[in-house]
Amino acid sequence: MSRTETANAVALIRQITEGRTLVMVEHDMGVVFDLADRISVLVYGEIIATGKPEEIRANPAVQEAYLGTLHKDEAQGEAAHA
Repeated sequence: MSRTETANAVALIRQITEGRTLVMVEHDMGVVFDLADRISVLVYGEIIATGKPEEIRANPAVQEAYLGTLHKDEAQGEAAHA
């Protein structure tokens, strides 16, 4: 889906689920953070974190698994190549 189509889908989901609970599985973290009040993150079928979007975004295990956090030595290597 294009960004516009994704934004339209998110708006529609928000509209039709107002006042309801929605359980969804989604890999697009932007969509997840945009829609969710509470998130559970699974890695290889196991929950590694549950919480509010800001808690999930700050969780080091989630960052490593899904948000692409570089390890300290990798970050230093990237800086050396810049």
